[in-house]
Amino acid sequence: MTRTTQIARTTGAALAVLLLVAACSSDGGATTAPATDAPSTNASAPAATSAGGSGCDPKDIKLVQSGRGLENEYYVSVDAGSKAFADSVGLLDNYQWIASDGDSQKQLSQITSILAQSGACTVLNVDPNESAILPAILDAVVANNAWLTVQWNRPEGTSPQETGPNWVAFMSEDGFVQGHDTAKALFEAMGGTGGIVALQGILDNTVAQSRFAGLQKALEEYPDIKLLGDQTAKWDRTEGQNVMQTFLTKFGDEITGVWAGNDAMGLGAVAANEAAGKKIPVSGIDGLEESLKAIAAGDGKSGFIATTQANAANQGGFGLAIAYAAATGEIDPTTEPDEHRAFFLKTNIVTKANVADIPAPDDTSKMDFSDIWSVVGAAIP
Repeated sequence: MTRTTQIARTTGAALAVLLLVAACSSDGGATTAPATDAPSTNASAPAATSAGGSGCDPKDIKLVQSGRGLENEYYVSVDAGSKAFADSVGLLDNYQWIASDGDSQKQLSQITSILAQSGACTVLNVDPNESAILPAILDAVVANNAWLTVQWNRPEGTSPQETGPNWVAFMSEDGFVQGHDTAKALFEAMGGTGGIVALQGILDNTVAQSRFAGLQKALEEYPDIKLLGDQTAKWDRTEGQNVMQTFLTKFGDEITGVWAGNDAMGLGAVAANEAAGKKIPVSGIDGLEESLKAIAAGDGKSGFIATTQANAANQGGFGLAIAYAAATGEIDPTTEPDEHRAFFLKTNIVTKANVADIPAPDDTSKMDFSDIWSVVGAAIP
Protein backbone atom coordinates (compact mmCIF):
# COMPACT_ATOMS: atom_id res chain seq x y z
CA MET A 1 0.00 0.00 0.00
CA THR A 2 1.11 3.53 -0.70
CA ARG A 3 0.29 5.78 2.19
CA THR A 4 2.00 9.10 2.89
CA THR A 5 2.18 10.08 6.56
CA GLN A 6 1.54 13.73 7.29
CA ILE A 7 2.70 15.08 10.66
CA ALA A 8 0.17 17.28 12.44
CA ARG A 9 1.98 20.18 14.05
CA THR A 10 -0.28 21.15 16.87
CA THR A 11 2.08 22.18 19.63
CA GLY A 12 1.53 25.56 21.19
CA ALA A 13 4.74 27.05 19.81
CA ALA A 14 4.08 25.92 16.27
CA LEU A 15 0.53 27.21 16.37
CA ALA A 16 1.65 30.56 17.65
CA VAL A 17 4.09 30.90 14.74
CA LEU A 18 1.45 29.80 12.24
CA LEU A 19 -1.09 32.28 13.55
CA LEU A 20 1.43 35.12 13.48
CA VAL A 21 2.48 34.34 9.91
CA ALA A 22 -1.14 34.15 8.77
CA ALA A 23 -2.06 37.39 10.49
CA CYS A 24 0.78 39.23 8.75
CA SER A 25 0.14 37.79 5.28
CA SER A 26 -2.03 39.14 2.49
CA ASP A 27 -4.97 37.33 0.93
CA GLY A 28 -5.92 38.75 -2.42
CA GLY A 29 -5.04 42.28 -1.30
CA ALA A 30 -7.05 42.15 1.95
CA THR A 31 -5.47 43.77 4.99
CA THR A 32 -4.88 41.41 7.91
CA ALA A 33 -4.29 42.64 11.45
CA PRO A 34 -1.80 40.78 13.66
CA ALA A 35 -3.44 38.23 15.96
CA THR A 36 -3.22 38.71 19.71
CA ASP A 37 -4.36 36.89 22.81
CA ALA A 38 -6.96 39.57 23.50
CA PRO A 39 -10.25 40.16 21.69
CA SER A 40 -10.10 42.32 18.58
CA THR A 41 -9.85 46.04 19.23
CA ASN A 42 -10.92 47.04 15.73
CA ALA A 43 -13.02 50.12 16.40
CA SER A 44 -15.17 49.53 13.33
CA ALA A 45 -16.13 45.98 14.32
CA PRO A 46 -19.38 45.54 16.30
CA ALA A 47 -19.14 44.13 19.79
CA ALA A 48 -20.80 41.00 21.14
CA THR A 49 -21.76 40.10 24.68
CA SER A 50 -20.73 36.94 26.45
CA ALA A 51 -22.51 33.64 25.82
CA GLY A 52 -26.11 33.69 26.94
CA GLY A 53 -26.31 37.51 26.85
CA SER A 54 -28.18 39.75 24.46
CA GLY A 55 -25.64 39.03 21.71
CA CYS A 56 -25.02 40.73 18.38
CA ASP A 57 -27.59 42.76 16.52
CA PRO A 58 -28.41 40.53 13.52
CA LYS A 59 -27.76 43.35 11.05
CA ASP A 60 -24.17 43.55 12.33
CA ILE A 61 -23.43 39.87 11.75
CA LYS A 62 -21.04 38.72 9.04
CA LEU A 63 -21.76 35.17 7.83
CA VAL A 64 -18.75 33.30 6.47
CA GLN A 65 -18.50 29.85 4.91
CA SER A 66 -15.00 28.42 4.36
CA GLY A 67 -14.28 25.34 2.25
CA ARG A 68 -11.98 24.19 -0.52
CA GLY A 69 -13.54 25.46 -3.76
CA LEU A 70 -16.75 25.75 -5.78
CA GLU A 71 -15.35 23.68 -8.64
CA ASN A 72 -16.26 20.73 -6.38
CA GLU A 73 -19.99 19.95 -6.53
CA TYR A 74 -20.03 19.09 -2.84
CA TYR A 75 -19.08 22.66 -1.97
CA VAL A 76 -21.64 24.03 -4.42
CA SER A 77 -24.27 22.31 -2.27
CA VAL A 78 -22.66 23.56 0.95
CA ASP A 79 -22.81 27.08 -0.49
CA ALA A 80 -26.46 26.60 -1.50
CA GLY A 81 -27.40 25.58 2.05
CA SER A 82 -25.43 28.46 3.53
CA LYS A 83 -27.16 30.95 1.24
CA ALA A 84 -30.54 29.44 2.11
CA PHE A 85 -29.91 30.15 5.79
CA ALA A 86 -28.54 33.63 5.13
CA ASP A 87 -31.64 34.42 3.09
CA SER A 88 -33.92 33.06 5.84
CA VAL A 89 -32.59 35.66 8.30
CA GLY A 90 -32.34 38.48 5.75
CA LEU A 91 -28.56 38.49 5.66
CA LEU A 92 -27.79 37.28 2.15
CA ASP A 93 -25.85 40.52 1.51
CA ASN A 94 -23.77 39.80 4.64
CA TYR A 95 -22.79 36.31 3.47
CA GLN A 96 -19.36 35.44 2.06
CA TRP A 97 -17.92 32.23 0.66
CA ILE A 98 -14.14 31.91 0.94
CA ALA A 99 -12.24 29.19 -0.92
CA SER A 100 -9.09 27.73 0.61
CA ASP A 101 -8.27 25.80 -2.58
CA GLY A 102 -6.83 23.06 -0.40
CA ASP A 103 -4.23 25.42 1.08
CA SER A 104 -4.26 25.48 4.90
CA GLN A 105 -2.11 28.60 5.16
CA LYS A 106 -4.40 30.44 2.76
CA GLN A 107 -7.47 29.37 4.74
CA LEU A 108 -6.02 30.65 8.01
CA SER A 109 -4.97 33.94 6.38
CA GLN A 110 -8.48 34.46 4.96
CA ILE A 111 -10.14 33.82 8.30
CA THR A 112 -7.82 36.07 10.31
CA SER A 113 -8.32 38.84 7.75
CA ILE A 114 -12.12 38.65 8.03
CA LEU A 115 -11.96 38.52 11.83
CA ALA A 116 -9.80 41.64 11.86
CA GLN A 117 -12.50 43.43 9.87
CA SER A 118 -15.71 42.02 11.39
CA GLY A 119 -14.64 41.15 14.94
CA ALA A 120 -16.94 39.61 17.51
CA CYS A 121 -20.04 39.49 15.31
CA THR A 122 -18.39 37.18 12.79
CA VAL A 123 -20.20 33.85 12.36
CA LEU A 124 -18.04 31.21 10.70
CA ASN A 125 -18.81 27.75 9.38
CA VAL A 126 -15.44 26.21 8.55
CA ASP A 127 -14.34 22.98 6.90
CA PRO A 128 -10.65 22.95 7.91
CA ASN A 129 -8.40 21.83 5.08
CA GLU A 130 -6.69 19.49 7.55
CA SER A 131 -6.93 18.76 11.25
CA ALA A 132 -3.61 20.42 12.08
CA ILE A 133 -4.84 23.89 11.06
CA LEU A 134 -7.83 23.98 13.42
CA PRO A 135 -6.01 25.01 16.64
CA ALA A 136 -4.71 28.14 14.91
CA ILE A 137 -8.20 28.93 13.58
CA LEU A 138 -9.60 28.48 17.09
CA ASP A 139 -6.97 30.80 18.53
CA ALA A 140 -8.04 33.52 16.09
CA VAL A 141 -11.76 33.00 16.74
CA VAL A 142 -11.40 33.04 20.51
CA ALA A 143 -9.08 36.07 20.42
CA ASN A 144 -11.80 38.00 18.55
CA ASN A 145 -14.71 36.54 20.60
CA ALA A 146 -16.32 35.38 17.32
CA TRP A 147 -18.51 32.29 16.72
CA LEU A 148 -17.55 29.09 14.95
CA THR A 149 -19.04 25.83 13.74
CA VAL A 150 -16.47 23.31 12.49
CA GLN A 151 -17.12 20.64 9.87
CA TRP A 152 -15.36 17.32 9.39
CA ASN A 153 -11.84 17.85 10.80
CA ARG A 154 -10.44 18.33 14.29
CA PRO A 155 -7.28 17.07 16.02
CA GLU A 156 -7.77 14.12 18.33
CA GLY A 157 -8.60 15.20 21.85
CA THR A 158 -10.09 18.59 20.95
CA SER A 159 -13.76 19.48 21.41
CA PRO A 160 -16.12 22.47 21.62
CA GLN A 161 -16.95 21.53 25.22
CA GLU A 162 -13.33 21.91 26.31
CA THR A 163 -12.62 24.99 24.19
CA GLY A 164 -15.51 27.14 25.40
CA PRO A 165 -18.51 28.94 23.92
CA ASN A 166 -16.84 30.43 20.83
CA TRP A 167 -16.39 27.02 19.25
CA VAL A 168 -20.12 26.49 19.23
CA ALA A 169 -20.40 23.07 17.58
CA PHE A 170 -18.59 20.35 15.68
CA MET A 171 -20.65 18.72 12.93
CA SER A 172 -19.58 15.75 10.87
CA GLU A 173 -20.72 12.57 9.25
CA ASP A 174 -19.80 9.17 10.60
CA GLY A 175 -16.96 8.45 8.21
CA PHE A 176 -16.53 4.93 9.54
CA VAL A 177 -20.15 4.06 8.77
CA GLN A 178 -19.95 5.76 5.37
CA GLY A 179 -16.78 3.89 4.43
CA HIS A 180 -18.07 0.60 5.73
CA ASP A 181 -21.57 0.70 4.23
CA THR A 182 -20.50 1.91 0.77
CA ALA A 183 -17.85 -0.81 0.76
CA LYS A 184 -20.51 -3.41 1.54
CA ALA A 185 -22.66 -2.11 -1.32
CA LEU A 186 -19.63 -2.38 -3.62
CA PHE A 187 -18.76 -5.88 -2.46
CA GLU A 188 -22.33 -7.06 -2.98
CA ALA A 189 -22.27 -5.64 -6.53
CA MET A 190 -19.05 -7.65 -7.07
CA GLY A 191 -20.73 -10.83 -5.90
CA GLY A 192 -18.66 -10.95 -2.73
CA THR A 193 -15.37 -11.82 -4.43
CA GLY A 194 -12.57 -10.11 -6.35
CA GLY A 195 -9.88 -7.48 -6.03
CA ILE A 196 -10.35 -3.78 -5.28
CA VAL A 197 -8.28 -0.62 -5.23
CA ALA A 198 -9.00 2.29 -2.90
CA LEU A 199 -8.74 6.02 -3.53
CA GLN A 200 -8.25 7.90 -0.26
CA GLY A 201 -8.74 11.56 0.59
CA ILE A 202 -6.11 13.78 2.24
CA LEU A 203 -4.32 11.43 4.60
CA ASP A 204 -4.10 13.88 7.54
CA ASN A 205 -7.85 14.38 7.31
CA THR A 206 -9.79 12.65 10.09
CA VAL A 207 -12.74 11.89 7.82
CA ALA A 208 -10.48 10.29 5.23
CA GLN A 209 -8.97 8.16 7.98
CA SER A 210 -12.32 7.07 9.42
CA ARG A 211 -13.76 6.24 5.99
CA PHE A 212 -10.75 4.08 5.19
CA ALA A 213 -11.09 2.37 8.57
CA GLY A 214 -14.69 1.54 7.62
CA LEU A 215 -13.46 -0.01 4.38
CA GLN A 216 -10.95 -2.10 6.30
CA LYS A 217 -13.70 -3.37 8.61
CA ALA A 218 -15.82 -4.37 5.61
CA LEU A 219 -12.84 -6.21 4.13
CA GLU A 220 -12.65 -8.27 7.33
CA GLU A 221 -16.30 -9.20 6.82
CA TYR A 222 -15.76 -10.19 3.18
CA PRO A 223 -12.69 -12.46 3.20
CA ASP A 224 -12.94 -13.17 -0.54
CA ILE A 225 -12.40 -9.49 -1.37
CA LYS A 226 -8.73 -8.49 -1.63
CA LEU A 227 -7.37 -4.94 -1.34
CA LEU A 228 -4.79 -4.72 -4.12
CA GLY A 229 -3.63 -1.20 -3.31
CA ASP A 230 -4.63 2.19 -1.94
CA GLN A 231 -3.40 5.72 -2.60
CA THR A 232 -4.47 9.26 -1.86
CA ALA A 233 -6.19 11.18 -4.63
CA LYS A 234 -6.64 14.26 -2.40
CA TRP A 235 -10.46 14.39 -2.73
CA ASP A 236 -9.93 15.52 -6.35
CA ARG A 237 -11.55 14.19 -9.53
CA THR A 238 -8.54 14.68 -11.79
CA GLU A 239 -6.27 13.08 -9.20
CA GLY A 240 -8.75 10.22 -8.94
CA GLN A 241 -8.56 9.64 -12.69
CA ASN A 242 -4.76 9.78 -12.68
CA VAL A 243 -4.40 7.41 -9.72
CA MET A 244 -6.89 4.99 -11.27
CA GLN A 245 -4.90 4.98 -14.52
CA THR A 246 -1.82 4.06 -12.50
CA PHE A 247 -3.69 1.25 -10.77
CA LEU A 248 -4.98 -0.09 -14.10
CA THR A 249 -1.42 -0.18 -15.44
CA LYS A 250 -0.17 -1.94 -12.31
CA PHE A 251 -2.98 -4.43 -11.61
CA GLY A 252 -4.89 -4.70 -14.89
CA ASP A 253 -7.71 -7.25 -14.87
CA GLU A 254 -7.13 -8.08 -11.21
CA ILE A 255 -9.21 -5.00 -10.40
CA THR A 256 -12.90 -5.88 -10.19
CA GLY A 257 -14.01 -3.01 -7.94
CA VAL A 258 -13.05 0.50 -6.87
CA TRP A 259 -13.75 2.05 -3.46
CA ALA A 260 -13.41 5.85 -3.40
CA GLY A 261 -13.42 8.03 -0.29
CA ASN A 262 -15.63 10.59 -2.03
CA ASP A 263 -17.67 10.93 -5.20
CA ALA A 264 -15.25 13.28 -6.97
CA MET A 265 -12.44 10.71 -6.84
CA GLY A 266 -14.90 7.96 -7.76
CA LEU A 267 -16.09 9.84 -10.83
CA GLY A 268 -12.46 10.29 -11.85
CA ALA A 269 -11.98 6.53 -11.49
CA VAL A 270 -15.04 5.87 -13.65
CA ALA A 271 -13.59 8.13 -16.37
CA ALA A 272 -10.28 6.24 -16.29
CA ASN A 273 -12.06 2.89 -16.46
CA GLU A 274 -14.22 3.98 -19.38
CA ALA A 275 -11.17 5.28 -21.26
CA ALA A 276 -9.54 1.87 -20.76
CA GLY A 277 -12.69 0.03 -21.85
CA LYS A 278 -13.24 -1.43 -18.40
CA LYS A 279 -16.65 -2.09 -16.82
CA ILE A 280 -15.79 -1.98 -13.12
CA PRO A 281 -18.16 -1.07 -10.25
CA VAL A 282 -17.17 2.06 -8.33
CA SER A 283 -18.51 3.35 -5.01
CA GLY A 284 -18.17 6.86 -3.62
CA ILE A 285 -19.35 9.05 -0.76
CA ASP A 286 -21.13 12.46 -0.74
CA GLY A 287 -24.16 11.99 -3.01
CA LEU A 288 -23.20 14.39 -5.81
CA GLU A 289 -25.88 14.95 -8.43
CA GLU A 290 -23.70 13.48 -11.18
CA SER A 291 -23.21 10.36 -9.09
CA LEU A 292 -26.94 10.00 -8.49
CA LYS A 293 -27.62 10.31 -12.23
CA ALA A 294 -24.93 7.74 -13.01
CA ILE A 295 -26.39 5.29 -10.48
CA ALA A 296 -29.88 5.79 -11.90
CA ALA A 297 -28.69 5.27 -15.47
CA GLY A 298 -26.53 2.26 -14.67
CA ASP A 299 -27.21 -1.43 -14.15
CA GLY A 300 -26.11 -1.50 -10.50
CA LYS A 301 -23.20 -3.80 -11.34
CA SER A 302 -20.71 -1.57 -13.20
CA GLY A 303 -19.83 2.10 -13.39
CA PHE A 304 -20.90 4.24 -10.44
CA ILE A 305 -23.03 1.95 -8.26
CA ALA A 306 -23.24 3.44 -4.73
CA THR A 307 -22.81 6.61 -2.70
CA THR A 308 -24.26 8.27 0.41
CA GLN A 309 -27.14 10.73 0.44
CA ALA A 310 -25.76 14.25 0.48
CA ASN A 311 -25.78 16.26 3.69
CA ALA A 312 -23.77 19.11 2.19
CA ALA A 313 -26.62 21.64 2.13
CA ASN A 314 -27.46 20.79 5.74
CA GLN A 315 -23.83 21.21 6.75
CA GLY A 316 -23.74 24.63 5.15
CA GLY A 317 -27.10 25.93 6.31
CA PHE A 318 -27.34 24.44 9.78
CA GLY A 319 -23.65 24.97 10.49
CA LEU A 320 -24.20 28.71 10.07
CA ALA A 321 -27.57 28.58 11.85
CA ILE A 322 -26.08 27.07 15.02
CA ALA A 323 -23.22 29.56 15.25
CA TYR A 324 -25.65 32.41 14.44
CA ALA A 325 -27.89 31.37 17.33
CA ALA A 326 -24.91 31.69 19.67
CA ALA A 327 -23.87 35.05 18.22
CA THR A 328 -27.34 36.54 18.70
CA GLY A 329 -27.67 35.14 22.22
CA GLU A 330 -30.48 32.75 21.30
CA ILE A 331 -28.45 29.90 22.79
CA ASP A 332 -25.66 29.66 25.33
CA PRO A 333 -23.36 26.94 23.95
CA THR A 334 -22.00 26.14 27.41
CA THR A 335 -25.43 24.96 28.58
CA GLU A 336 -26.24 22.83 25.52
CA PRO A 337 -26.05 19.02 25.85
CA ASP A 338 -23.11 17.12 24.39
CA GLU A 339 -25.15 15.96 21.38
CA HIS A 340 -25.56 19.61 20.37
CA ARG A 341 -21.86 20.45 20.70
CA ALA A 342 -20.41 17.53 18.68
CA PHE A 343 -22.60 15.31 16.54
CA PHE A 344 -22.93 13.07 13.50
CA LEU A 345 -25.53 13.53 10.80
CA LYS A 346 -27.47 10.48 9.63
CA THR A 347 -25.99 8.14 6.98
CA ASN A 348 -28.16 6.86 4.14
CA ILE A 349 -26.66 4.67 1.40
CA VAL A 350 -27.86 5.27 -2.17
CA THR A 351 -27.93 2.46 -4.74
CA LYS A 352 -29.91 1.59 -7.85
CA ALA A 353 -32.69 0.35 -5.55
CA ASN A 354 -33.51 3.73 -3.96
CA VAL A 355 -31.88 6.44 -6.08
CA ALA A 356 -35.23 7.54 -7.57
CA ASP A 357 -36.33 8.75 -4.12
CA ILE A 358 -33.26 10.92 -3.41
CA PRO A 359 -33.48 14.72 -3.98
CA ALA A 360 -30.75 16.71 -5.75
CA PRO A 361 -27.86 17.63 -3.39
CA ASP A 362 -28.34 21.39 -3.82
CA ASP A 363 -32.12 21.29 -3.38
CA THR A 364 -32.80 23.61 -0.44
CA SER A 365 -36.53 24.04 -1.05
CA LYS A 366 -37.52 22.02 2.02
CA MET A 367 -34.91 23.32 4.45
CA ASP A 368 -36.46 24.58 7.69
CA PHE A 369 -34.24 26.41 10.17
CA SER A 370 -36.90 26.81 12.87
CA ASP A 371 -35.27 23.94 14.79
CA ILE A 372 -31.50 24.24 14.45
CA TRP A 373 -30.98 20.81 16.06
CA SER A 374 -33.22 18.90 13.65
CA VAL A 375 -30.22 17.55 11.71
CA VAL A 376 -28.57 15.94 14.75
CA GLY A 377 -28.17 12.19 14.32
CA ALA A 378 -26.05 11.04 17.26
CA ALA A 379 -23.49 12.49 19.63
CA ILE A 380 -19.84 12.02 18.71
CA PRO A 381 -18.17 10.06 21.53
